[in-house]
Amino acid sequence: MTKDHSNKNLQRAFFKNLDLSNANFSGSDLRGANFTGSNLTGADLTRIKTGIPLGKKILIFLAALVVSFASGYIAMLAGHTIQGMLKSPDGNVRTAAIISLVVMVLFLVYCYWKGGGTAIRNLIIPAIVLAMVIGVVAYFSGLGTGMGMLYLVLSLLLVVVMMIVGTVARASAGVLSSTLLFIIVAIGGGIFGKSVGGGIGTVVLAIACALISKKALSGAKGFDSLKKIACGITAKYGTSFRNARLSNANFSQSKVQNADFTNADVSSVNWGDSKKVNCIIN
Repeated sequence: MTKDHSNKNLQRAFFKNLDLSNANFSGSDLRGANFTGSNLTGADLTRIKTGIPLGKKILIFLAALVVSFASGYIAMLAGHTIQGMLKSPDGNVRTAAIISLVVMVLFLVYCYWKGGGTAIRNLIIPAIVLAMVIGVVAYFSGLGTGMGMLYLVLSLLLVVVMMIVGTVARASAGVLSSTLLFIIVAIGGGIFGKSVGGGIGTVVLAIACALISKKALSGAKGFDSLKKIACGITAKYGTSFRNARLSNANFSQSKVQNADFTNADVSSVNWGDSKKVNCIIN
């Protein structure tokens, strides 16, 4: 098999389990190519382009945008729920609305600080359990109807669902390594939520989701679930170097994006001035 593959369009090319030692791929487009298990020892990979093919990028972007719109709609529902609580003639319900707002602000801060999973476990779940206990006690003791706590639980659940859906959408868009696409998805959900009757709060929640997903993509601790989603997209649609031997391979001047180097031998790779973005290296 020829080992001169320079300056070619090799998107989605299949090079699995091949001997490509000292092969020349310089200047080629390797987006979506599969080099799993191949021997690329001493290969010339200068000026290459890795990542997700354009067609797949478009599909991922559209899917992320739809999910972002869904998160905006859920944010609108949460906003309407709290507005209804604040306008309630029942003082207990109005108090529950204020508590909901305080818990939501704390939740957003906690999510950005420690990650969504930790915030849900340590803040939201205890708050929901406590609210349910208070509501049941109030109802059976005759001290109240329990409706305030019921609405509080509903509002918190809506916000949690919105945050999960919203941050997943934005993290997915962030994998595409395009700031513009990320911004469109990040703001799109908030604008859509506002357009169907949500207030400024939907935009605030959208921005919060964007900040949290950006932090997750940076590799910060506590954001493992979102990072796994991003890595899953890269592993499925990006360039695969899984289990490949890359000793002395040269990636200088390359755009190494969305490439999966899981279990690859990269100990002696010459990365040169290449930049690795959204890559899996372990």
